[in-house]
Amino acid sequence: MLLIRDVLDKQMVDQEQNRIGKADGVVLSLSDGDPPRVAFIEMGSVTLSRRLGRWPHRFVLWLYRAAGIDDRAEVFRVPWAKVRDVGIDIEVDVDRRETPLERCQDWLRRHVISWIPGGQS
Repeated sequence: MLLIRDVLDKQMVDQEQNRIGKADGVVLSLSDGDPPRVAFIEMGSVTLSRRLGRWPHRFVLWLYRAAGIDDRAEVFRVPWAKVRDVGIDIEVDVDRRETPLERCQDWLRRHVISWIPGGQS
């Protein structure tokens, strides 16, 4: 498997085939005398901005601070042990309700969609 080609930027899906985001980063585990091992797949705008360079990363951190979000912007990590299959999508043994995407959608439902006439509450 080639990590860059086979993992980065691929769609990740949960146990029920719901899209939960893209694979934005890979975290390796290093130990003396052993080859590197994949420990986690990271998701989130902070990880993606870090890949794009110093200025995009600083801009994303500035946006988080401007929005009143703590400096520790959220990065979601999926342990490699929870990866079931790497194909067109990356299938992971994770419940979408545990992901930042679900929390973002809940916030949008409560604060935006509920105010739209005909929107679900």
